[in-house]
Amino acid sequence: MIIEINGKWIFRFPRNPISKENTKERLDFLISFAKKSSLKIPTPKYIENNFIGYEKIQGSHPHPTNIKKLSEKDKLRIAKQIGLFLKDLHNFKSKKINFDTGYLVMRKGDYETCPKEIAKYLDEDEIRVLETKLKAIENNPLNFKKPTSIIHGDFYFNNIIWNPDKKVITGVIDWANLGLGIPAMDFIMLADFNGNKNDKFLKEILKYYGAKGDDLFFQIKENAIIDTMNWFWSYYKESNSKGVAGMIKKLKKILA
Repeated sequence: MIIEINGKWIFRFPRNPISKENTKERLDFLISFAKKSSLKIPTPKYIENNFIGYEKIQGSHPHPTNIKKLSEKDKLRIAKQIGLFLKDLHNFKSKKINFDTGYLVMRKGDYETCPKEIAKYLDEDEIRVLETKLKAIENNPLNFKKPTSIIHGDFYFNNIIWNPDKKVITGVIDWANLGLGIPAMDFIMLADFNGNKNDKFLKEILKYYGAKGDDLFFQIKENAIIDTMNWFWSYYKESNSKGVAGMIKKLKKILA
């Protein structure tokens, strides 16, 4: 349950008592990282066994179409904000974060073949293309090196707050999946990077991120298909037939 007070404070009441393990480490991290982050993040002011309270980050959630319709100047500003924020995050060190994200973390064997739950919706050519893409992920050692960077783990526009009038990002929320992970995973949900229509936006983000060479650029594009597959699994587990159909349609477009 979430309660908002006077438009200024957010109080979260988890269904279960707050864990003393990873949740505490994440909360301690937020307090420390807030001092370095170029964007606002939820900074716990009240931490009790049954609730957490923090100041609300003002703004709303942008939709990908909001970003798509921006002028080049405004889009560059957003790319700069994202790049600098992820640079801050991925270079921030904390001994307390010694666990992986448990979500979107690369593990050898996860992407060896086309899952039967997805294969039943695809024809032979589509399965062949998908398995080629999955094999490329499996064969890239960058995807399976021991993670040393702290990542958000669920970095997409539902967890980004912006000011639509000034067209600037004001903060990043929902850090429940925070942990050690592969930096590329914090990029793949920001836009559709399966084709080349958003390559310029990605390259601008990476410029401010400080990426060296093209390895990270190609790793992000290589792994972009995972975002669609993860949404499929989410809808599949919820028995959301409309969501499943939408993701299969998107997947077929990627594989065409």
